[in-house]
Amino acid sequence: MRTRTNGFTMVELLVTIAIIATLGTLTFTGVRCAREKAKTVTEINAARNLVAGYLGYAADHNGQVLAGYQTDPTATNLEGELLEFPINARYPWRLAPSVPSVKGVLVFNGTEAVLDKKDRDYRVSAAPNLGLNATLVGGHFGSGSPLAPTPRLVASYGKFYLSHLSESDDPGKLIVFASARSGPNQPGYFEVRPPNLTSRVWSSKEFTREGEAPDHGFVDFRWGGKAVVAMLGGNVELKSEEELRDMRRWSHQAARVNDREFTISKAP
Repeated sequence: MRTRTNGFTMVELLVTIAIIATLGTLTFTGVRCAREKAKTVTEINAARNLVAGYLGYAADHNGQVLAGYQTDPTATNLEGELLEFPINARYPWRLAPSVPSVKGVLVFNGTEAVLDKKDRDYRVSAAPNLGLNATLVGGHFGSGSPLAPTPRLVASYGKFYLSHLSESDDPGKLIVFASARSGPNQPGYFEVRPPNLTSRVWSSKEFTREGEAPDHGFVDFRWGGKAVVAMLGGNVELKSEEELRDMRRWSHQAARVNDREFTISKAP
């Protein structure tokens, strides 16, 4: 008569290992999702603080919004030192006095390390986590502007950029800030650009992590295929690529004529 020996059979061992591996994978996935959720919430809160500061700036300037890109000789860093071009032309240091802090509002979710770098002032100016809709909200007055609001161009195209809070008929839908990136694995950029200006800006191809940042106007759909977006009305939402291909969200002119595919064109 045979007696059964104690222990697991090979089949039982393999089944046990498979169960442990599956549980481990589920745990890892759960932890990763929880971390991504926490980072999303962090960015949403930062966007709320950022747009609140933006609106506070406008309130202090009789409704005039911060220029999207314009040299400000009075802009200073955390030590109160005057900054030089182009650092003082990008929005971060010009808006910094109106937000609670640089850390947690302009840089967060791992980018805080730039604050310890020797070239901190430049890095913060060039790659805050959220980019500004600089060309169409405030106006991009730099030499590298895709559409500089010069008197000649305004005469040709009309008032294509918003410069005062009163110019928006639906501020709750007009984009001011959005999740941005400067490269495939480089979060953060100081501006985001709309799908169209005088011609198409965004690629017709769908967004991918490996794609070039300018192909989608430097917007980064990093949160499950969505970007954090802060509107002129002060509200913050998560929006998909399809939703952000709507020019009515980028341009007060497009919203006024109710044209999703709006392109800036010369006035008749």
